[in-house]
Amino acid sequence: MKKFLSFFLLLSLIFVLVACGNNENTSGGNNGNNGNNGDNENNDSNDQTNNSTGTDGDQIELRIAWWGGQERHDRTLEIIEIYEDRNPHIKITPEYSGFDGYFDRLSTQFAAGNAPDIIQYGGNLNDYVSRDVVLPLDQFVGNELDISLHDSTMLEAGTFDGTLYGVTLGTNAWGILLNKTLFEEAGVALPDENWTWEDFIDITVALTENLDGIAGTEYFDHNGFGIFVDQKGKVLHEEGVLGIDEQDVVDWYQLWEDIRATGSVVAPEIQAASSTTPEQSMIVAREVAMQLIPSNQLGAFRNATQDELVFNIHPLMDGRSGVALRPSQFMAGYSETEHPEEVAKFLDYMVNDLEATAILGNDRGAPVNSEVRENLIAVASETDSAIFAYIDLVSRTSDSPYVPNLPGYNETEALFKTTSEEIAFGMTSVADGAERYFKELSEVVERNR
Repeated sequence: MKKFLSFFLLLSLIFVLVACGNNENTSGGNNGNNGNNGDNENNDSNDQTNNSTGTDGDQIELRIAWWGGQERHDRTLEIIEIYEDRNPHIKITPEYSGFDGYFDRLSTQFAAGNAPDIIQYGGNLNDYVSRDVVLPLDQFVGNELDISLHDSTMLEAGTFDGTLYGVTLGTNAWGILLNKTLFEEAGVALPDENWTWEDFIDITVALTENLDGIAGTEYFDHNGFGIFVDQKGKVLHEEGVLGIDEQDVVDWYQLWEDIRATGSVVAPEIQAASSTTPEQSMIVAREVAMQLIPSNQLGAFRNATQDELVFNIHPLMDGRSGVALRPSQFMAGYSETEHPEEVAKFLDYMVNDLEATAILGNDRGAPVNSEVRENLIAVASETDSAIFAYIDLVSRTSDSPYVPNLPGYNETEALFKTTSEEIAFGMTSVADGAERYFKELSEVVERNR
């Protein structure tokens, strides 16, 4: 952790040198997009299921899967086109979609033995490593894959039992997206970096009272719960061993029931039907004025609305934000790919090539390759500068550790979502919901660790 913070403290010095910000845009996709997130949904998907073909010297086809919003799709498709132009013997078939259903589809492909050659993961990479479906990368390091300029802590995040399985695409941190335009319409002042949960509640109430039909905030999901656990001085889990108890779950759900009682949380039926795609999100649709997002999504949200959006640290508890610097996503290979060397070469291109990374920008987080990062800082747009500044803020003010997703992530995330909705809709009490959640969570984690 000290190594991690030292790295970003050093990075902050770079920010000072280039701050005041050069507002030129980085190279972008065909639509001049300003990159961002991964946990997005998009109906314009392009899913394929054909297998990689070809032998050495022949045309080689690779399949690559990722999730995201339209900006991510445009940027990633552009770098694929460049790679194919440079390597005429390579044909890359993209399989992109929104986040909803992405891992369900991937699990089906693994079961059928026809998963893509190159796959984007989130903090659940550990789950798939344990299933032996991820390609070990150590044999390619120093040859097809150069990691010499990558931050060591981000390499550690993609390493399990001493073996590297995934390259980190970027670093990000959770925070609160504020619709400044709605704040101004409501006559409510924006919070500063030292706001507390009490301030947050007061602001949500004021926003709701002064905006016609717009809620002050969304309900924060399992990602918010992880932040809350850290604020209480605990770790959600360590190598699959839970560091929380049932009372922590009760405290979380009761906090939100108390906020919901003020009438300032978006109606549960609206949130249940909402999309994680920035373009279709509640804050862009003006259904809420505040939303919890990872920092690398800032550009996608800003580009999806005419409203002015700003980013702020999560509300504090006892002076602690609970926000950690974390790998945004990983790229990794399928263990059964027919072309492992070509997979490693494309991974290298995606995280190290200056032209490709300039196009991708901060879409998947602040780059972990120091040369790439310096290249982007030098030409940072206003949004990219804001993302770098936020990463610097978190690095200076938080000592929260990076905690990977819980083992059995698909099950645990669905369990949390179901319990949250049942409580919000009044189908179960906080006490009963928390008791059942903690019991079933413990069983899922034990079964998957």
